[in-house]
Amino acid sequence: MINFVKKTFGGAALLALLAGGAAAQGNEDGCLAPSDMRDKDVKRHAAVLGPESGLCLSDLDFEENGLKWQITVIDNTKQPNGPTIYLLHDNENAAFDTAIYSVLRYGGKVIAVEAGDSRTHQNQDPNRNFGMTKKATASCKEMRKRPAPLFTQFLLDLRNPRISFFLTLHNNANGHTGNGGSGGISAARTSAVMSGFMTEVAKTDEDDAILLAGTKPFEQERRAKRAADFFLERGVNVIYEHVIPERNDCSFSNYVVLNGLGEYFNIEAEHGHLDQQKAMLDLLMTFHRIRVRNKSVQ
Repeated sequence: MINFVKKTFGGAALLALLAGGAAAQGNEDGCLAPSDMRDKDVKRHAAVLGPESGLCLSDLDFEENGLKWQITVIDNTKQPNGPTIYLLHDNENAAFDTAIYSVLRYGGKVIAVEAGDSRTHQNQDPNRNFGMTKKATASCKEMRKRPAPLFTQFLLDLRNPRISFFLTLHNNANGHTGNGGSGGISAARTSAVMSGFMTEVAKTDEDDAILLAGTKPFEQERRAKRAADFFLERGVNVIYEHVIPERNDCSFSNYVVLNGLGEYFNIEAEHGHLDQQKAMLDLLMTFHRIRVRNKSVQ
């Protein structure tokens, strides 16, 4: 069963499902008021998300593998051609706040998994639930029921295809467990999968970084090296993820890169580091030459 509240909906996969008999329900103008949204993060931002903002708010529901997914969509209908931002963990408030800043300032769309302020949904990490076939997801230990073609295609079809790169925002805990901290990612560490690069032009936190991903070792990825040099020279840490099929973990980064869908960027920041995450987002927009649509948003 698929239910959504929105006047229009893009995506061949969903349209095919609807044509096959899935139910669709919507209100007359296609957009919800912040007070009508179930997402508490939306309600935190009600003052800037009303009708005058030019944003269309939607609740989308679908079910797959016994999991009932709830998706929040925030669409800048006045400036639709900005980037699409994916928020896959519902307990990362600074990431959500940065996404609101982005959709108001640069246009585009926010796609957020609603999970009651939890990192997981029904014991499934949304960022470990991407994969179309059993073969492709065979190595994914954190994926409860494999594969998840509807979840995967549903989220992909919501994206604005005019923007070539994929963008997610995440927050993490302070420090890396290997350094005595409590987090799982750091620009100050290098492993077989992740290569961290701390900028030398500013004093920064190891938890704040822009993550890139590719199927080749970093030294062989020219586009990733170009991006890394740009960010490092401007005071932002970088982490490069080397993705190979044998280590596929069914994360969004792995799915995008292994299927050659485009460049992947993730802006990581420690919980509460809102200013740092917004600054990294601004720099990423500069790198991609995405112009500011609303200079009054700070």
